[in-house]
Amino acid sequence: MGSSNEVKFNILNIIVHWNDVIEMRNKIMSIDPEKRKELKINKSTLLYQPKKIKEVKTIKVYNKTKVKIE
Repeated sequence: MGSSNEVKFNILNIIVHWNDVIEMRNKIMSIDPEKRKELKINKSTLLYQPKKIKEVKTIKVYNKTKVKIE
């Protein structure tokens, strides 16, 4: 069956635009509670995201929220 002792791994090239990440972090940090209500963003989203940003941890912004922020 074509057995082989060789293992091959394919590594994908991922392009990360750091400016986009920095801009998104700045936008998240600039949103106040009243603006959050206008944008209809979940309260917990803007509770935990700024905490993670201050701790310099990675953040995950779902497309649904990303569209509202942009």
